[in-house]
Amino acid sequence: MVNELAGADWTGLWMIPGPPLLAALFLGLQTVFGRRSLSPGGAAILAVSAMAASFLASILCFADLLSNEETSALVDRIATWVGAGVGGSALIGDLTFRFDALSSVVSLVVSGVGFILILYAARSPGLGDSGPSGRQRFFCFASFQLGMSLVFVLADNLFLMLIGFAGVGMGAYLFAGFHHADLLESKGASRVFVMGRIGDVGLLIATLLLFRALGEAGTPSLGVEDVRAALLGLGGLAFGFPGWTGFGELAFVEAVGFCLLLAALGLGAQLLFFAGSARSSAGLFVGSALMQTVTGVMVSGYLIVRFSFVFSAAPLAAGTMAMLGAVVALAGATIACRSHDVSRVLAWSSLSQLGLVLVAGGLGSQAAAVFELISHAFFKGLLLMAAGVIILALKGESDMRQMGNLGSRLTLTRIAIWIGVFSLAGGLPLTAGFYCVQQIVIAARGADPGFAYGIAYPAVLVTVALTTFYVSRFIYLTLYGETRLPPHLHWDEVEDPEPSILWLMGILSTFSIFGAVIGFPQFWADFFFAGEIENSNSLHYFLSGVVSNREGPALEIGQVWAASGWTFLMTLLGGGAAILFYSVRPAPLIALVAFSARQSLRVTSRAHRVSIGAWEGASRRFEKIRVTLRAAFVASPNQETGRLALSAGLLRYLADRLLKHVQSGFVQHSLALSLVGSLAMLAYFLWAGGA
Repeated sequence: MVNELAGADWTGLWMIPGPPLLAALFLGLQTVFGRRSLSPGGAAILAVSAMAASFLASILCFADLLSNEETSALVDRIATWVGAGVGGSALIGDLTFRFDALSSVVSLVVSGVGFILILYAARSPGLGDSGPSGRQRFFCFASFQLGMSLVFVLADNLFLMLIGFAGVGMGAYLFAGFHHADLLESKGASRVFVMGRIGDVGLLIATLLLFRALGEAGTPSLGVEDVRAALLGLGGLAFGFPGWTGFGELAFVEAVGFCLLLAALGLGAQLLFFAGSARSSAGLFVGSALMQTVTGVMVSGYLIVRFSFVFSAAPLAAGTMAMLGAVVALAGATIACRSHDVSRVLAWSSLSQLGLVLVAGGLGSQAAAVFELISHAFFKGLLLMAAGVIILALKGESDMRQMGNLGSRLTLTRIAIWIGVFSLAGGLPLTAGFYCVQQIVIAARGADPGFAYGIAYPAVLVTVALTTFYVSRFIYLTLYGETRLPPHLHWDEVEDPEPSILWLMGILSTFSIFGAVIGFPQFWADFFFAGEIENSNSLHYFLSGVVSNREGPALEIGQVWAASGWTFLMTLLGGGAAILFYSVRPAPLIALVAFSARQSLRVTSRAHRVSIGAWEGASRRFEKIRVTLRAAFVASPNQETGRLALSAGLLRYLADRLLKHVQSGFVQHSLALSLVGSLAMLAYFLWAGGA
């Protein structure tokens, strides 16, 4: 019998992340060193073939995992990557991939939906507007980010997870600065880069804390399963803050949980800044679609679920995550209700859905969190593809106020949009989104009492109402009502895309509906099939041996149906309000909405100006300090002693020679500093291990 914790050795898992990474490497080298770009279809064929190979490898590995009754995980040990020390105290970091219940499901979704989106980009004529070089860069960036997402999902240890996590953030930065000659877009890309590094720091600190704790316990390993097994013996440890901070001690597990939460929020913040700087170009739009479905949102949620054993032992971190998730869900849905740009509405919607994932993870309902990630990848991918069709048909126009009555022309696209909207809003008991939202609401209803958990239930219900409102608004302003097209666009020229793109939307529509089968709640199975089906929530039982679910107070069947009824009622309330505001449109309500929109715009604009001013003010203060130091030590006539002269010289050198390079704004300088810091940390670990 093979040890289930260790897993069975299986050589072939590298075929899942390998093809897209090799395609990205080839396209990147061709872009940098090649004298000319590949043919218009060459880069697309390479990227699509790589993702097809990755998806096929995921299917084969999944089939082998299900057929292998001797183990619950497949492990592919490729090579030893990091090794320090000898004997039982040695730290070994292998280049190892692990394919268990959680990583198998997520890798199938990432590779499958990623393949569909890459194929959609290849078939979309709008991507050709960037020229051959732009197409090649897009497919290089997309392959790189998808490959790094798969590396993170399949990583067996925290060393490899750090690499995959940083790669996903770097992919977001590359997409955000896709048009690097645009000054506004470059500034947005810089903010995306900074937010990504904040997330990297959170995961890095968590890794260092675990490294030190396990090393002192005599088991210096950073394998995910090793950390899970050793965490029970680390419950009594406390993390002491320095005295000057004014804080006392924090439980070690809580400190690790907060660092992991910071990492997830950092990657989610990249989506926030991405939404604020997104344009309607096809390359950036598809890059944003990847971030919202199978890279940014998926990796953030996967991080929370993969380390659910940490949050189950850290109630303070879990409660904070539930509370912050509720705030993010509400804020994202509220901003989506007042946004007019199609791409921004869907981007803020994705941020709101990420908040629901954080709520489910904080409440301990990990299966609901995974179900939300899977269903969101299906219906949001569908909506983003349909939105891309609309924007392309309108020659780049993405303002919903300049649309209207497009459903009469986009008849087949309209069907796909309706399916995606019903799944997102949770308004139709035939979609994956409906059952997913209900599970999160029921988990919030049955949460332990307390401030953090107390706000989760009403916040999720209000988010459901707001979600239905903005998707109903989205449908009405784009597909129905009066035609409001600009003069240079003609309504009779708008038409459905080519059949290949319609087939891709049809595939995601099918999964958005029949994906409900994998997470069908038991109380709905008892209602439909009179108790003849047991264990209907297949996803919950499939993941039960990998994730740590924290069960709250048991709810009676009446309370469960009451929570389900409130969810459906809030859905009707949000949809009814949208119909009242945009279809019936009574004059007092129009005046009230216009006044609220103006006030919201003022507050948002002021907050934006304050944040940008603080960002630029910090840079000016830093530059002022540098100039002041330099002037003081250059012009001072009273440097009499050698000691003062030496100090002045050192500070002058620091201000004049080093600080200006640190503040240069070039990414290569930041990467060089990160490399120097990493080498310094490695040297310290080697020195400490030999001491």
